[in-house]
Amino acid sequence: MKSVLPLSQSIVLQAGKKYVGLALTAAVTSGLFFAPLALAQKVEPLKIGVLSDMSGSLSDLAGQGSALAAKLAIEDAGGRVLNRPVELLEGDHLNKPDTGLTIARKWYDTGVRAIFDVGLTSVALGIQDLAKEKNQLVIYSATASADLYGKNCSPNGFFWTYDNYVQSLGAVKAMVDRGAKTWYFITIDYAFGKNIQRDATALIEAAGGKVIGSTTHPFTASDFSSQLLQAQASKADVIALATITTHAAIIIKQADEFGIRGKGQKIAPLSIQINTIKAMGLKPMQDVYTTEAYYWDQDEANRTFAMRFKERAGKMPNQIQAGVYSGVTHYLKAVAAAGTDDTAAVAAKMRSIPINDMMTKNGSIRADGRVLRDMFVFRVKKPSESKGDWDLYTQVSTIPAAKAAVPADRAVCSLIK
Repeated sequence: MKSVLPLSQSIVLQAGKKYVGLALTAAVTSGLFFAPLALAQKVEPLKIGVLSDMSGSLSDLAGQGSALAAKLAIEDAGGRVLNRPVELLEGDHLNKPDTGLTIARKWYDTGVRAIFDVGLTSVALGIQDLAKEKNQLVIYSATASADLYGKNCSPNGFFWTYDNYVQSLGAVKAMVDRGAKTWYFITIDYAFGKNIQRDATALIEAAGGKVIGSTTHPFTASDFSSQLLQAQASKADVIALATITTHAAIIIKQADEFGIRGKGQKIAPLSIQINTIKAMGLKPMQDVYTTEAYYWDQDEANRTFAMRFKERAGKMPNQIQAGVYSGVTHYLKAVAAAGTDDTAAVAAKMRSIPINDMMTKNGSIRADGRVLRDMFVFRVKKPSESKGDWDLYTQVSTIPAAKAAVPADRAVCSLIK
């Protein structure tokens, strides 16, 4: 870059070489000789972070894939915003609330303006309060508890990709449309599972169905024989799995070993991701229904992004990772539009400008922080239907944006006017 000397220096330099030394000395003494000093000053980066399970049981669903999605978004923004380089930090919360809060607090205290992804509900609830306390932002992609835009809503928190409500809605509708009346829950014994069962039960009852029983399992479970035998004995039309995707896959596999589906009972996982389906294979997962915000083969824009991602990750992105790309992209657009990284100004811009990227068309953000976009119900293909390694889904219906979230309620979230 060519430096430009202050006017006072230019005049003196034109007067003759014998005055140069005195002029420069005077200029430095008086503070006028600032151009080289200004050029030497380092431009402060805009810091953001991806905080996720990078090494545990959920790392394949988010983890390094979410970090890669954020990097792609930064690259597509030119690597800079407001002429500042965008710096990405990566953190592993180990699925421990204390660890997650420690990392988030350190990041916020050292200039990180927004944290993305997160995951585990107990970690997310702590960061929701911390972001408000520190007046910074948090954008959830891997977190599914609708409470984060309900009773735990915050002006500093944005709920980006999917939640237990819409996944339950898609699964319940798919089963009800096929004649299901009675339901039995196998539920993971922590906040995430309890919230899914609560939301799904309301949807089932609203559709005229009935929950006739439930049982729980711990987070560390790997054998679900006892729970499945209880569910089988209930003779419920549907066994609903209110648990995380990795557990759901194991339960489905074990259910087939017991011949449960062969005897007529249906199994409805209420939270399952494409990575798990791919790992398990189509044979045990065929005809399972899942509700997602993104599938790599829906259209050309999604395919283009997916191929870029796969080239570097060795696998297709899921909705969580696509959601991180979407969230980072929209955040950087909002910073640019606001002309500042001030939290209130950026949050206002995030809510006022439409969300447009490969997975979202004219999306919006409700006052409680919930992103409103269409969601899609997919059926997992039979092996005979698949034409390729990642050809896993057939879309069966669309849930319009207006119906894909828990209705806004002023009595639940004070941000709703």
